[in-house]
Amino acid sequence: MKSYLVLSDFIDKYTKKYYSKGAVYPANDEKRAIELQEKGFLGDAIAEEKDSSKERTEKKKRSSEK
Repeated sequence: MKSYLVLSDFIDKYTKKYYSKGAVYPANDEKRAIELQEKGFLGDAIAEEKDSSKERTEKKKRSSEK
């Protein structure tokens, strides 16, 4: 699933969820993301982090246990 930076406030017409400028929009549907980009609501896709914060925390715990 890709995530996109919100460029302009909007309410998703399907989920009825409000997204403010600067928020992150999680796109399950690529066509929907393209539609929102064309209308100026979304920017480019945000690069996904390889390690989630949970995984980093677990790695720190394991390394400190050694």
